[in-house]
Amino acid sequence: MSEENNHPKTNFFKNIFGRKSCETVRETIEDLIEEANTNGEEQFSEHEQLLLNNILCLKDKKCGHAMVPRANIIAFHKSGTVGELAELMVTRGHSRIPIYGESLDDIIGVVHVIDLVKCLLQGQKDIKVEKIVSREVKFVSPSMRVLDLLSDMQLNKIHMAMVIDEYGGIDGLITIEDLLEEIVGDIEDEYDFEEHPSILNQEKGMIIADARAELDEIKEAGGIDLYAGIEESEEADIDTLGGLVFHIAQRIPSRGEVIDGYNGVKFRILDVDPRRIKKVMILIPDILKAQTAAEQQERNEKAD
Repeated sequence: MSEENNHPKTNFFKNIFGRKSCETVRETIEDLIEEANTNGEEQFSEHEQLLLNNILCLKDKKCGHAMVPRANIIAFHKSGTVGELAELMVTRGHSRIPIYGESLDDIIGVVHVIDLVKCLLQGQKDIKVEKIVSREVKFVSPSMRVLDLLSDMQLNKIHMAMVIDEYGGIDGLITIEDLLEEIVGDIEDEYDFEEHPSILNQEKGMIIADARAELDEIKEAGGIDLYAGIEESEEADIDTLGGLVFHIAQRIPSRGEVIDGYNGVKFRILDVDPRRIKKVMILIPDILKAQTAAEQQERNEKAD
């Protein structure tokens, strides 16, 4: 038997199609992944297992969980000019922008960057955007399955859809890229603009921060040392909030999950994708709040 026929992944697919017909492919894949984890076989790398698990989890995932929420939608009014829309696209790094009329609930179409280029090449940067809107808008329910929408978008060559609520209002926006990211994680290109990680001090001992924020920045902004409790041998490998939470949990937590940290600190996961943590709420216990207040007062006195 050739070496190729003995390859673990070859055996994996033989196992899939060699099992009883009453078993679904989904059940077979789940069983084989579990067997590989139990037996310690080198069937899949960690990244491959993550992709397979993400695909399996897509079965019941709805569009409402993958969409960009209404508050984060970048849209443009139909009365604006082509030149103004071009500036917005360059600033935000988007190739498609939904166009609305009276309000965001009145989406009349989508403009692609190619539509703008055609106008700009003809020297028509001052014409109204509503005159070049020709792309129809697809509206979907938040309860629609991600896999169904992905298949429909692929079949009909649609790249963007608006998610509507039960009253017909705009609930969110979803692109084919958002759907693919549910499987492979963030897809960033050279026009995705990296914003500096934000750190916001809230009331009642809470800090909300991007997972990319460095622990030193959080200490400076919020007065809490998250390095406390980490062994010196591990400290050098942990620089960011997301890295710390992943180190503690030893996995990517779910959205809304609360992770117990060191010294009573808790981390509530606010935003996450299949490959990384995005935003975290840091919950500071009373004893640490008192220490933080004392340290802050000491810093203020030294500054004076």
